Order: sequence, then C-alpha cells, then structure tokens
Amino acid sequence: MYDGKDRWQEEMARIRRARIRFSRHCWKRIRKRGITAEELAGVIKSGEIIQGHAPGMYRNNPDPVRVIMGRGNGERILHLVVALHGKTVILVTAYEPDPEIWENDRRTLRPR
Repeated sequence: MYDGKDRWQEEMARIRRARIRFSRHCWKRIRKRGITAEELAGVIKSGEIIQGHAPGMYRNNPDPVRVIMGRGNGERILHLVVALHGKTVILVTAYEPDPEIWENDRRTLRPR
C-alpha cells in the first residue's frame, strides 16, 4: 500500500475539482449494490482518502488509486475507489465496507 498521507488532503481537493468519469465496472457495481450517483457525489464532496495505492499496485491499474470514505444517504458509509488519471478522476468501484474485512471504524483493514 502507498503511504502518501501527507498529500491526501491536496489530492482530495484535486479530486473535488477534477472531471469525473465513471468506468463501466463502476456503473455495473453501483446498480447492483443500490448506490446512486448522487451518493457518490456526496462522498466526493465530503469524504476523505483512507487508503492509497501506487500506480500498478491496484489490480494492474496504471494510475495512482485512492479509496475515499464518506457518507451516502443517511448514515450509510461508502467506500469509493478512484483512479487519478491526469485531470480526470475515474470512478473504479463503490461499495459498503464489509465488517468482515474492515474494523468498526470502516477505515482500517482487519489483520488477515
């Protein structure tokens, strides 16, 4: 995992200003999981980066990848995976964090 936490606030500001593009995979997943585009907009607007992956480290994605945690409708916590592709941010996938994988804070991975 990439630990560039010192830059994550800057990157989050850049993500909020960037052109957003949905991957086909993301559209499929959010439909299946009942997540709306409006919820994802809310995650981008008020969420924070909780995890980062260097280029090539997240399923061979050639771009840097970040996991953003934020709130969807109500108290629903969502994770949004994004690829930083120049001036464009590509939405890779979104999901509700699985309590089997994530600690109660939903930002920390459980030990394997």
